[in-house]
Amino acid sequence: MRTTWRHIAGTVLILGLLGGCAADRLHRDGLVAIERGEYESGVALLNQAVQNDPHNMTFRLDLQARRDAAIQQLIAMADTARGAHQLEVAAQDYKRVLALDPNNDRAKRGLAGLEGDARHGEIVAQARKDYERKDYDAAEAKLRGVLSEDQGYGPAHDLATAINTARGPITVAPRLKTRDNHKVTLQLRDAPTKMVFEVLSRETGINFILDKDVKSDTKTTIFVQDVPVEEAIDLVLDQNALARQILADNMVLIYPNIAAKQKDYEQQIVRTFYLTNAVPKDAESMLKTVLAAKTMFVDERTNVLVIRDTPDVVRMAEKLVASLDVAEPEVMLEVEVLELSRSRLQDLGIQYPTSAAFSPSHVAAAAATGGGSGNLLLSDLSHQNSDTIGVAGSLAVTVNAMKQAGLVNTLASPRIRARNKEKAKVLIGSKEPVITNSVTPTASGAPVVTGSVQYLDVGLTLEVQPTIYLDSDVAIKLSLEVSSILKQVATASGTIAYEIGTRNANTLLRLKDGETQILAGLIQESDTRTANTIPGLGDIPILSHLFGTHHTDHEKDEIVLSITPRIIRMQPRPSSDATEFWYGTETRTRSVPYGASSAAEGSTSPPAGSAPAPAGSALPPEVPQSPAGAAPAAPAESTPGEAASAALSNSTALAAAAALKAAAASRGLPSTSVPATVASNNPPAAAAASGAAASAASSALTLEGPSEAKVGEEFQVTVRLATDQSITHLRSQLRFDASALQLVSASPGDMVPAAAGSPKVDTRGSGAQLDVTTTSDEPVQGSGSLMVLQFKAVAARPATNIMAMLNVLGGSGAAVGSSASPPLKIAIQPASQ
Repeated sequence: MRTTWRHIAGTVLILGLLGGCAADRLHRDGLVAIERGEYESGVALLNQAVQNDPHNMTFRLDLQARRDAAIQQLIAMADTARGAHQLEVAAQDYKRVLALDPNNDRAKRGLAGLEGDARHGEIVAQARKDYERKDYDAAEAKLRGVLSEDQGYGPAHDLATAINTARGPITVAPRLKTRDNHKVTLQLRDAPTKMVFEVLSRETGINFILDKDVKSDTKTTIFVQDVPVEEAIDLVLDQNALARQILADNMVLIYPNIAAKQKDYEQQIVRTFYLTNAVPKDAESMLKTVLAAKTMFVDERTNVLVIRDTPDVVRMAEKLVASLDVAEPEVMLEVEVLELSRSRLQDLGIQYPTSAAFSPSHVAAAAATGGGSGNLLLSDLSHQNSDTIGVAGSLAVTVNAMKQAGLVNTLASPRIRARNKEKAKVLIGSKEPVITNSVTPTASGAPVVTGSVQYLDVGLTLEVQPTIYLDSDVAIKLSLEVSSILKQVATASGTIAYEIGTRNANTLLRLKDGETQILAGLIQESDTRTANTIPGLGDIPILSHLFGTHHTDHEKDEIVLSITPRIIRMQPRPSSDATEFWYGTETRTRSVPYGASSAAEGSTSPPAGSAPAPAGSALPPEVPQSPAGAAPAAPAESTPGEAASAALSNSTALAAAAALKAAAASRGLPSTSVPATVASNNPPAAAAASGAAASAASSALTLEGPSEAKVGEEFQVTVRLATDQSITHLRSQLRFDASALQLVSASPGDMVPAAAGSPKVDTRGSGAQLDVTTTSDEPVQGSGSLMVLQFKAVAARPATNIMAMLNVLGGSGAAVGSSASPPLKIAIQPASQ
């Protein structure tokens, strides 16, 4: 029986050892797989190791830590790919995260965001077609829906910027659709207002509905030539204190411009702003002050602002909120504080006794007792010898030959990230307790002693408050204090106090981004010299050390502060259309002034460099319009329908003039006072070509580099550009995974002309950027290398992507076109053992 139990115990022990060895092997293989970037298999092996040895806490901690690190790495890779519009790559990375953690909320939101990006991409593509047809209102309406769902969607922002620039500084309001899209000429004096609307209705095909309170006896005098029908209507309304409401694209309601009628007819919309950075109360106050917005609601819990007002006011509110709701800039302050303490101590020479006391003794007492004790008599002084004279004090002679030297370097190197105009404080040191006793007398006579402890900061205290400017300057309000305990002081009651030595520096400086400033000069120096010599002999220059000792003590402390600001997030500069737009008058809000619509139509070909178009768009040149009053040139091929339409326009003008004269005669007005002519002009031709957009559309960007590398190896990546256009202003950006790759160096390529100077490649974190501005005489053209970058592989990955993008910039600095390169995939293998 005993033998059977021994066999069972041995079998269990052997199985446990084998299970432990298998768990160790699984754990080791899992860690190696994760280092290679095989996150799924590595986490699965670690999970098996935990199942085989569930009581091993090391296995559990490694599983949790490595799985979390892998998830964060995959999410970062997916976010980078999504930002570069590589939706398929991003979807694969998000799905890999869900394979590791099926309940990961960030991966689920990322996949949902990719679906939204695909849907938004289709909407932006439709809006781009509207933009190419110069239907800016339809394109802007589509973009508004996209940006309301995703404010950071880049293609929508780029196309919105192109639309605003193409329109110019004035926002074009929605317009009515007239028959044949022609303009009118009115020459009326003291004409009945209702008759004016009748003439406009017959000529343009627009239906006018007059409110019952519109007066019939009002007169209108107007002399305009070749103006849009909508502006002609507004001019008539302004003269007669009337307002309009567009019911359909060919139907307008006319009513008196009074408060009661405005409540009945003025259309309002509701807009909800989900603020990210701005305070809702501040946004509400701004809209009330600037736009006199009528109805608003603020929910501070969700940071939401809701406004109800007219469409014009809401559109203006969108621009104001967009300029206010921007992220606060942040800066990383790299600080180094070095405290240098030097000391020199020298003690050299012979130290002689400084004093000796000789005392005679009583001779008779000394003889009787064998000692020198007893009262001293005057007669004893004549009988003194070496046996009776006592010596008090030390007659020792000490030879000093010592030299000491000390050097102490105390270095503190904190990195502080601070928001704009917010204080940040760093304390490197200790908190020393200071005990304070308070005595309270009582009626019984025994006082009550109450002790309290306060802590005193001792060490290095650094307090900074940055102010970040739009020109990349950083003003830093800096306060530095270095303190140390010199000695302890005990009070009469036994309380311990401290004598603190401190040095302070307070300053305000303004630095460029990346500029280093060194503050030095906080010096404390002491020099102590002490000499103990024999008078006279110790003053001999050469022999002074033989007749005395010399002590020299020299101490010097210096504090050096180095501070470097590096801007992490810069406040974006708002576009011109958001900082300046048309408001109207104090009593009537109008999104566009008179003449802006005609100017927008007449200048459909914006100046080069100022009218961007989205990437991939190319517009044909526009045929110039005929001067006002001149007969338009016949097209090369004219259809019978077009000729009939022109004839009908002329006959309608004559019929309208005759009807107006007849109506004036029936009211007793002279026929010569109401001449009216309505002139049509040819519709605008095709839109103008955008040279900058064509440059981006016909430019090919590629990346050249190895397909694999090993950890620790350096390799070169070249950004190549091939274009058949002449580009004078461009920006090339490159993104990579900073956890897998380290950017060693970057330089411009051979395509950068000499006229561009020597542009520097700006490298930050996981990206690089090159801005090239040259002249039209030496543009960027042809094919060649745009950037040459040297990378070093620092971590194993099954695949890591490097992506590049090219933005062609217009004269105002806005992007007018872009093109992206296919991603360069590099497999990083572990370093060979």
